[in-house]
Amino acid sequence: MKETLPPPHDNALASTTECGSSLFIILLGVALFAALGYALSRGGSGVAALSTEKVRLLASDVMDMGNGLTDAVARLRINKVATTKISFENTVVAGYTNAACTTDSCKIFAYDGGGKEWETTVAEINGGKKWGFTGDLALTNTGTPDADLVALLPDVSEPVCNRINTLAGLYATGGTPSTIAAVTATKFTGSYAAVPSTLSDGQINGQKSGCFRITTAAGTAFDGAPLSNTYVFYQVLIAR
Repeated sequence: MKETLPPPHDNALASTTECGSSLFIILLGVALFAALGYALSRGGSGVAALSTEKVRLLASDVMDMGNGLTDAVARLRINKVATTKISFENTVVAGYTNAACTTDSCKIFAYDGGGKEWETTVAEINGGKKWGFTGDLALTNTGTPDADLVALLPDVSEPVCNRINTLAGLYATGGTPSTIAAVTATKFTGSYAAVPSTLSDGQINGQKSGCFRITTAAGTAFDGAPLSNTYVFYQVLIAR
């Protein structure tokens, strides 16, 4: 009688299948590890590029805010609001009430005035410090020697300050912001300094916006003053 061989044992088939699966997983792991190593080897340039782009965006944001303030002031002037009646009164920073401004029509941060909303900067720009507005400063070659109406943003990070100046055309990439000696600026409430502090440097003369370093910034217009060796963005709102 012919002997019949038994069929292959199920455990043997399972063992073969498991071995094949394990080999596939090992090969897949090796491939993923190699891909990860390649990505990490190139990661430095990718992070640097992202950081540079972020700085550019932050600098653009600051400049856009400054231009928005200039537009709001221009709106009031078109409506025949006197330069001494302009008010920066707002619900965020106290001390900007202008007694000469008794209606919303002369307020920058009012719908019926400049139509501007207060904008708070993100921490990456300057730690969240607030805008300041003053009539105590005069920028050289932006008008007469009289005091100008100027918006100030203190404690801007050095990379953002540099990028602002590059975007504004003050210098090419790799330049250095001007250094201005001690500056004192108080909040604008309708009056301009009879003898303003003149800000003068070849880099910023004639420039209505930009960023410079101040050795000591004092006065109520600088949030958190006194500040030492602080980078400050400025925007001339009215050149007088």
